[in-house]
Amino acid sequence: MTRTLMIILSLGLIGLIFLTESWTPLGFAHGLLYLMPLILLRHEHLAFQAGMAVLITLMIAMGYLGSPPGFREDYVLLNRALSALAVWAIVIIQADGRAAALASSPPGRAPSSTVPEERA
Repeated sequence: MTRTLMIILSLGLIGLIFLTESWTPLGFAHGLLYLMPLILLRHEHLAFQAGMAVLITLMIAMGYLGSPPGFREDYVLLNRALSALAVWAIVIIQADGRAAALASSPPGRAPSSTVPEERA
């Protein structure tokens, strides 16, 4: 898949997850579903992944405000906090994996799992 298609697919998934979140009571672990779009973006630059993680973190917070009542408030808040933590953990793990791939590649050759730098 092309990079653009992967980004569009990821944004669509984020929107779909947020939409379903507004229909279900608080307490369902929607935050974990947000990991899928981030994993699809594993070949993107770290800054882009971090930007998407910021967007997803905001969606997790907005989902709290827009979802119908459900479980106890303390459970819901803990669930949201753990979901945001998991989102950022995925970004860090993917960045670490990319760094390890670069470190183990032969000199002068980037591993095939990285996005080639654009030249001006």
